[in-house]
Amino acid sequence: MLRSLEPKDLTRRFDAASLPIETFYQNTELASAQPSSAGQSRAIRALSLGLSIKQKGYNVFVVGASGTGRTSSIRGHLKDRARSEATPGDVVLVYNFDDRDRPRAIELPAGVGPRVQRVYNELVEGMLRELEKAFEGEQHNEKLQAMEKKHDDHIETLLEEARAAAEKVGFILSRNQGSIQLAIRGEDGLPVDEDVYAQLDAEAKKALEDAAESLQPTMEEALRRVKQYERQADQSLELLLRETASNMLNPLFESASEEVNDLPEIIAHLRQAYDDVLNRIESFTMDPNEQDQSEEQKRTRSLRRRLLDEEEDSDTEEPTLLRYRVNVFVARQTDSGAPVIECNHPIMSNLFGRIVHHVRGGDTATDHTKIRAGELYQANGGYLVISVQDLLQQPQVWEALKRALKNGEIDLDDPGDSSRMVTVAMLRPQSIPLKVKVCLIGTPEFYYMLSRDPEFSKLFKVKVDFDLEMDVDDENIERYLRFMAGVTLDEGLAGVTPDGAARILEHSVRIALDQRKLTTRFGWIADLIREASYLARRNGRDEIDRNAVEEALAARREREGYLEKRILEDIASGRVLIQCSGEEVGQINGLTVLEMGRYAFGQPARITCSVGAGKHNILSVEREADLSGPFHTKGTQIIRGILLNRFGNDVPLNLAATFSMEQNYSEIDGDSASLAETLAMLSALSRVPIRQDIAVTGSIDQRGQVQAVGGLNEKIEGFFRTCKALGSTGPKGVVMPAANARDLCLSSAVVRAVEEGDFAVYTIQNLEEACELMLGRPWDEQGRDDSLYALGLKRLQHFNAVVGSSLHM
Repeated sequence: MLRSLEPKDLTRRFDAASLPIETFYQNTELASAQPSSAGQSRAIRALSLGLSIKQKGYNVFVVGASGTGRTSSIRGHLKDRARSEATPGDVVLVYNFDDRDRPRAIELPAGVGPRVQRVYNELVEGMLRELEKAFEGEQHNEKLQAMEKKHDDHIETLLEEARAAAEKVGFILSRNQGSIQLAIRGEDGLPVDEDVYAQLDAEAKKALEDAAESLQPTMEEALRRVKQYERQADQSLELLLRETASNMLNPLFESASEEVNDLPEIIAHLRQAYDDVLNRIESFTMDPNEQDQSEEQKRTRSLRRRLLDEEEDSDTEEPTLLRYRVNVFVARQTDSGAPVIECNHPIMSNLFGRIVHHVRGGDTATDHTKIRAGELYQANGGYLVISVQDLLQQPQVWEALKRALKNGEIDLDDPGDSSRMVTVAMLRPQSIPLKVKVCLIGTPEFYYMLSRDPEFSKLFKVKVDFDLEMDVDDENIERYLRFMAGVTLDEGLAGVTPDGAARILEHSVRIALDQRKLTTRFGWIADLIREASYLARRNGRDEIDRNAVEEALAARREREGYLEKRILEDIASGRVLIQCSGEEVGQINGLTVLEMGRYAFGQPARITCSVGAGKHNILSVEREADLSGPFHTKGTQIIRGILLNRFGNDVPLNLAATFSMEQNYSEIDGDSASLAETLAMLSALSRVPIRQDIAVTGSIDQRGQVQAVGGLNEKIEGFFRTCKALGSTGPKGVVMPAANARDLCLSSAVVRAVEEGDFAVYTIQNLEEACELMLGRPWDEQGRDDSLYALGLKRLQHFNAVVGSSLHM
């Protein structure tokens, strides 16, 4: 039914006297800048379900628009939940004595990792101190000297037979660094030099060579015995070193084991470390660079200093003490609850971790102490929150995350930077079981895009939808007031007055596009409060009242409405032809909305239609020019169905019609112009003029029912401003679908114009009502001869005659 809306129907007003916002300023503990999941009870129930089910795959995808408080709500809910949950354990990385490239990952109770690291560090310090003391002690040195004397005496005994045999034939036998050498003995009993040997005649030289050759078997046997004994001596020396070391090490390792007696894996590793020290005891006694050092350096370079220097020297391949160092990979605070980690920059190194390398001789080197845990390790046993938009910018990270969730374990595999012109040292710590709830946060577009991936559906089984609006009721209004007070108190802004709060609530309704709803885009509301506070204080006021909010909204239109202003100037100057008075055949003012980020505005569009005889061809100029989106194309094609429905049973449709949205040079989409196009076509067909003082918006179906469209507030205000810019006198108005009546939250200027009778907003339900208002004629299929149906039918019959006569020519 055609209806002219009353001023009270055009917006949602709130009674400032009923808004107790002062309560939250008087009791600041009640105020909160966090919306605390206001209006999101359905989403929170879904979230609780996903977090409570511990089976594999019940990770969560939080769907919602930016500004709805989805991230802050999820963060708050997770932290509240995590406080009462068990704290997961620490993780330490230790040297793997079986495979140095696969450091062992050992899980420990929370807070124990630093204690284990301290135990190992104290053990190393004790080892250095006690071993240095032991190997420099008098008792050890006496045993060592006795062993060396015994060694030398036994070597001499082994060489005595060979030395006697050599002397018989004129040679001297000597030993030097494990080798046996022969020299010609002179008359004085000393080896002769090369000059003396050179003066001998050939016969004498030949005799000496033959004698030396005869000694060869004796020499080889002596050398074999010496080497065999030296091996035995080395073993004896090693046994001495091990015996000395074990006497010192046993108390140290026993003490260390007692400190970690509740950690069986650490005790087992300590046993391996003990065996490793004894098996490599020479590393603690012999300096590989000793032969290049002076006697002073040998005296001053203590065992402790040498081994500690090795750890600091990047050129050392594997420092001796490295094997006994512990990397506290993940550390927790005891009784801190489950971790809640937000990964704000989900690249591979941040999420999974990294391995620090240093360059040595053109290659890279690293070890288990240089491995750093990523946020997935930190979140293990708790919750990980990631923006899916940021995550998908790194496809390899997304694939690695899916693999970790699917396998139920974290595996850090860091080959380093592939662009490096060096060989990269590879380390792969042992995998750690993964027990984490991942919460991805993104828009519906990302959710539906990822839903095409079968693995995504298996891993993220819980969808948490954050609503864009919530009901206008006392509870939600109170939440809004608490939020307004909380933002201003937390950020030191001007306080909100009751009438300022009422205006903010009205703007919230406008954003929600429903007089019964408030928006949940609390980020947008907070921005409005900040801007209103700034303008209020700039004008010497320390409160946000209705005027301050109005000023903030006007300032936003001013700074973001450059394009709107230029379009109005073009309309006022006549560069863009818009007529808002009188009547025209086949021409109507439609309404469009342009969105520029968060700012949207409406503007009228002059829609024209031409008809003539043809073969039921409905042509859209925008479609032919590739300026029509699929929804706009659908809207124009529905007009064909309307013609068939209204005239097709009575007369063949030998009609051609062309539609154009004049002076439009950009792509358009949406079917909200289909009602206006239908009216323009009926006007062109019946030759009945259309009112130009009323603009039309609405979608229409093939049966003539008018359907809801979007952007009503912007469209109505856009036509209102256009009429003002043109300076046209007389009442103006807009026709809109009745189904959109509750969407209205119009500006005070429009409401005031309606109150004064200068503007009207009409709602309709069907084509007949639109025709009666816009063309001034009833549809009246079986009544008057001047009805739109009768005039249209007559014109179609004429087209049939034209088409028929052309076929017989």
